[in-house]
Amino acid sequence: MTRQWLRWFALFAALLVLPGAVVACGAAPTPVTVVQRETVVVPATVVVKETVEVQKEVQKEVVVTATPEPQPEKPKDAKIILRVGTGDSGEGLNPHQDIIAKFEEANPDILVQLEAVAGRDYYARLLTQIAAGDAPDLIQIGDDAVPMFVEKGAFIELDPFLKGEYPLDPNIYLPGVFKPGEWQGKQYLLPKDFSPLGIYYNKKLFDQFNVPYPKDGWTWEEFLQTAQALTKDTDGDSKTDVWGIQLPAAWTTGFEYWVAAAGGSLISEDGKKFEGFMDSDATAAAVQFYADLYSKYKVAPPPADLNLFGGGNSEFDNGKAAMRIFGRWPQSGYKQNPNIDLGVVGPPAGEKRANVLFWGGFGIYSGSKNQEAAWRFMRFYVGEEGAQVWKDWALPAVASVADSSGLSKDPIEGAWLGELNHLAPRAYVFTPYWGETADPALRKVLEQAIINPETDIAAALKTAAREAQAALDDKQ
Repeated sequence: MTRQWLRWFALFAALLVLPGAVVACGAAPTPVTVVQRETVVVPATVVVKETVEVQKEVQKEVVVTATPEPQPEKPKDAKIILRVGTGDSGEGLNPHQDIIAKFEEANPDILVQLEAVAGRDYYARLLTQIAAGDAPDLIQIGDDAVPMFVEKGAFIELDPFLKGEYPLDPNIYLPGVFKPGEWQGKQYLLPKDFSPLGIYYNKKLFDQFNVPYPKDGWTWEEFLQTAQALTKDTDGDSKTDVWGIQLPAAWTTGFEYWVAAAGGSLISEDGKKFEGFMDSDATAAAVQFYADLYSKYKVAPPPADLNLFGGGNSEFDNGKAAMRIFGRWPQSGYKQNPNIDLGVVGPPAGEKRANVLFWGGFGIYSGSKNQEAAWRFMRFYVGEEGAQVWKDWALPAVASVADSSGLSKDPIEGAWLGELNHLAPRAYVFTPYWGETADPALRKVLEQAIINPETDIAAALKTAAREAQAALDDKQ
């Protein structure tokens, strides 16, 4: 057999297997091996050479590139799902739902999903969601948590949005309610709700004991005289039956008012020093006057339980205390309480007139993929449209709504709004570490001063300031 005949034979065998290779189109290419069965004795090297050449030719023929599947187009009418996180609960969710319904009606391209988490787990859950990159698009937090959340990168700056396609003028807000959403000169949140401190008073008891109602702008001395005139043993058993004032025990946040009214501050403006501030003469004077209301003047009932918020007292609710210093939160219940004929006045002035603000607001999550939609909703919620709903549940942050609704001139609501003109900055605005460093130390001093009238307040404050400073230095 000649060499030329062998070449023709090999080529013919290869053509016989080609159709099977072409049928495999769409699968991964498989090398084809031609097995020759030959009775003729030929040089092995020649056969191997021809077989390898055929294998290469067949592999080239069956290489196929798969065609990508077409991607479905996004529906033109698809809505943005906007998640909103809140710590409110119960009836407190009603204004949220009302505002959401109005917003969705005006913005049909957005659906708002309210995610409510009540109780102390709210911040813990938010921090977990933020760490996982799955937090709500819009997040509600309270004032003293602003520095911590901003430092963790939870929120975007709002300044570009305030002046952007959907602008918002900060001047629409009442005095003092815009700034708490700021941290280190940049705006991160907008106001949802707020309350300064006020003095609730029960006109029934004032009338019963013929004591004049307190007036706006009164002083610590006048406050003390009023409380003494209303502290009564009505049945002659040498036990107090009616108290002049119910105090909130070792509530450190509320106590910041007393320090500010005494002319002091608990921390330096640069946020680096507690020593020289927490242990100042002004702070000592505030603690002493506060403690004396319990132990020296005996015009305030002892705390029912120092472990409970506000000391656990209920004398004002029961018609057994003529006054109470607190925020606006329980006011709606007081208006319906048959034991109380309610009046409200601002806290008295010490060395200066002062008050402190309690505040909640909304910020946009830095990981949100719907930041513009989140801004549109937040702008609606905290703007005039939302304030028209919110005024029926709490104090509206928008000045025009407060005025047009008559709240500014209302004898009770007007007292709260008027206190916005006397706000002193709270300690948390100067450091993100207030709650971890100084707050526990201050609480310890207040508890000691209330429980033990013999407490050396100046010495206790020196110790507290030193402990707080050491804790702060470790953080900085």
